[in-house]
Amino acid sequence: MSEKPRVAILSYYFWRHYRAVKIAETLARHGYRVKVWGTRAPVKRGPRILRGALNYLFAFFEVLFMGGADIYWVENVPDVIYLALPLLRRRYIYDRRSPWAKQIPLELRVPHVLLQAIESIEYYMASHAEHVIVVSTPMKYEYDYKVPVTVIPNYPEKGFVKKVDRKVRDELGIDPATKIFGFVGALSRIEGADLLAGAAEKLSETEGVELWIMGDGPLAPLAEQLDRKYSHVRWFGWVDRSELPRYLASLDYGLVPRHRHPYRIFYTHEGIHKIGEYFAYGKPVIASGIAPSPYYLSVEPEEFADTLVKVARGEVTPPQPPRNLFWEEVSEPRVLSVIEEVLREKRRR
Repeated sequence: MSEKPRVAILSYYFWRHYRAVKIAETLARHGYRVKVWGTRAPVKRGPRILRGALNYLFAFFEVLFMGGADIYWVENVPDVIYLALPLLRRRYIYDRRSPWAKQIPLELRVPHVLLQAIESIEYYMASHAEHVIVVSTPMKYEYDYKVPVTVIPNYPEKGFVKKVDRKVRDELGIDPATKIFGFVGALSRIEGADLLAGAAEKLSETEGVELWIMGDGPLAPLAEQLDRKYSHVRWFGWVDRSELPRYLASLDYGLVPRHRHPYRIFYTHEGIHKIGEYFAYGKPVIASGIAPSPYYLSVEPEEFADTLVKVARGEVTPPQPPRNLFWEEVSEPRVLSVIEEVLREKRRR
């Protein structure tokens, strides 16, 4: 019996990106020979921009001289290091896990010429791929890709749902009637963590509520300040993924605060990983600044804090979450289908 093809999974920060890990594990479970690659980032010192540029250059040459794969599955950030693949006419699947080119100017001050170059590279990579993958349905219609496109949502695996014998709220002796609103993720403006300050202030006027913050990042000092200022706010720092179920099971509501975004339509429960994790534990989600959905309550950023108060008082009820959105049921079959389709096309040529 002949061996199954070899698939190389390329993700700049491979072990930080659960999506890349899930794709690799899916293919390995089904008998494919899987090779994974992530940057070694050998340049550790020097100015940040120069250090980043040198590490990108090193990664480009690593990809350039990488061989031995029948298909390459690459993430779209950062695109420039994968340019060797179309230039060498290698067969690759292009996984757009975010609208990267549109997101950059909203987060960084970048010259217009550089933005045009970034978008051109992204489109070049997409149009020369064997197949394009996107994480949300609206992204499927973002461009005329010229190649087949498949939506593969970023849902959690079934194994993420654990039986929790003792919740964190029980260990802390919190009254069962207390409503706990929880934020999990990076403490950054991009993730909307600064909106938690307004939420904490508004919730201080309501009895029987707590605001939990699980995460770390640039806005960690803000989280620490809120923890000290308000008795109803608890900041737990970064919670290891293995411990996260105990915290998620303790919540009444999951929070996804984001600022107003001109491309909000691309951000849905399909692509935002934390929403899937909240859903997996049956937690209704309250969000701002992302696409509307029948699966969660989405409001404008300036309404976010007041909405939490209304939910706490029973004046507004978020939708009950779906409980069947898992990687194995939705995403895994699509991963295998795409690989099989690309291999069939390869054999025809």
